[in-house]
Amino acid sequence: MLDLRWDQVDLKQQVVRLAAEDTKTERARAVYLTSRLVAALRDLPRPLHAAGPVFVNPKTGEAWQDIRKMFRRACKAAELTGLWFHDLRRSFITNARRRGIQESVVMRMSGHRTRAVFERYNVVSEDDLKDAVRRLEAGAADLGQEMDKGRIAAPKVEKPHRQTTDGASTSS
Repeated sequence: MLDLRWDQVDLKQQVVRLAAEDTKTERARAVYLTSRLVAALRDLPRPLHAAGPVFVNPKTGEAWQDIRKMFRRACKAAELTGLWFHDLRRSFITNARRRGIQESVVMRMSGHRTRAVFERYNVVSEDDLKDAVRRLEAGAADLGQEMDKGRIAAPKVEKPHRQTTDGASTSS
């Protein structure tokens, strides 16, 4: 993030375009920005040359090299304890999934190429499980109402298969 340059940022399209050499996975990536982030970026001072760093120390005019001190100050001001900068990534992934964004899309947004790495960041709580049951019940109720109104047909139920002593399968 501290290496981000203005020539990678397109505020009109609300996107940051990273070349393969700019990513840990060595794959080019588009990072789409929220309107709140675009507004914050618009408020930052811009250098005269387009390739200058986005995050600059206002006292020195040089790119920031370390974010830890600023992050600790921000946490203290917000009265947050025990929070690491990297925790924000876990929060984003969990919150995006909870808002119904498909996991494959969240993986692309976060830059995770494998499911195993994604799962380390994706927190599933008991509330998530309860919400899943509520959604299933709501979907079943909606399906029942549509069937009652004759808008959709009842699903076809196949006869169960029994296995014979010789291993063959037959329909009952």
